[in-house]
Order: sequence, then structure tokens, then C-alpha cells
Amino acid sequence: MSAVGTPARDDLAVGGWAGRVMAFLRVGTQLVGVNLLMVLGTLAGAVLLGLYPALSAGGSLLARLASGQASEHLWREFWAAYRADLRRLNVLGAPVTVGAVLLGLDAAALLAAPSGPARAALTVAVVGLAAYLLVALATLVPVARRYPASAARTWRFVALAPLLSPLTSVGVLATLVLVAVLVSRVTVLVPLAGLSLPLLATGWLVDQRLTALDQRLAGTDAA
Repeated sequence: MSAVGTPARDDLAVGGWAGRVMAFLRVGTQLVGVNLLMVLGTLAGAVLLGLYPALSAGGSLLARLASGQASEHLWREFWAAYRADLRRLNVLGAPVTVGAVLLGLDAAALLAAPSGPARAALTVAVVGLAAYLLVALATLVPVARRYPASAARTWRFVALAPLLSPLTSVGVLATLVLVAVLVSRVTVLVPLAGLSLPLLATGWLVDQRLTALDQRLAGTDAA
């Protein structure tokens, strides 16, 4: 037992160079661990039924990591979050799945289309739909975690968010491009953090925007 007024050894923060190295290693370990859990969670739900609960559970752990309150029990807390909202998250993810199917059909049509104005227009549509779906999914994960609203109310917000928050949307897309470039150059990151790294970065951006909106609404209500 430590003396009165003296912090216990476990509460002492390691500072300096060693502290920075330990913090870096902790972040890296959590990224790899959460990435592995999301892969397992996706496979546990036969991919289609496991993807959205896995992203949500992983996103929750990564949000804690970004806030400096990293989980001490990744395995237990991931599966608890995964099971808690399994049905709701699959309902919320259904529009994204439909959009992905439409995107695949459009991409197949694009590959078969002859050169010309029609192909150019179809290219714009495919790129636009892909960008919209990526931003919508990046928005859906934090929104579903923060607000226990119905699927209809959640999607009313998520569907408009890419248009009503253009700077955040651009930031999300730019972040995804940067992560894609990074993992293409450092391919070992694909199996280690291919899901967790972009989810951490985009989740942080969206969370900042949601926090700002919450504060604005709180100020309006107070007035």
C-alpha cells in the first residue's frame, strides 16, 4: 500500500522518451488487436451479418483509444458491444449494403460501356456514389454508437450528413485516400490495421463534428 498522498506505482505516468515509445506501442497494439477482432466479428456473422456489428464494436473501442481512454479488456468489451446491437446494426447497415450492390452493378456496366459521353457520365456516377457511400458509412458508425435512435431517424441524419457537413465529408474522403496510399506503400499494414486505421481516423473526424453539433444544439436549447 502506498503512503498517504503518494500515488501508487500503477498510477505513475512514464514520461519523456520512454513514455512516448510506450504510448506509441500501446496505440499500435490496440490498432492491431481491434483490427483482428473486427475480422473475426465479420466472419462470425458470415460477413454480411457480421460486418456492421463488428465495425460498430471496433469503432467504439477506437473512439476510446482516440480519447486517451484505451480499453484494458479488448476481447471482452468487443464481443459485449458486438452482441448488444447485433440486430439494430444490421438494420442500420442495410441501406449501405443496397448501395454497395448498386455500385457493383454500375461498375460492371461501366466496364462494359463503350467509350463516349455515356461512359464518362457513368464514371462520374460511379465515383460519386462510391464517395457518398464511404462518407455515409463513416458517419453511420459513430452516429449509431452515440445516439440510440430508430433506424429511420438515424438514416435521416446520415443520408443528409455528407451534404450538410461538406468539410467533414471532404476530410473523411481525404483521410481514406491518405490511408489507401499509406497501406499501398506499407503493405504489411493491410492485415494488421487495414480496417482499424481508417476507422480510427474517420471516426475521430466525424466525432468532432457530432460533438460540435451537440454543443450547438445545447446552446440553442439553453437560450
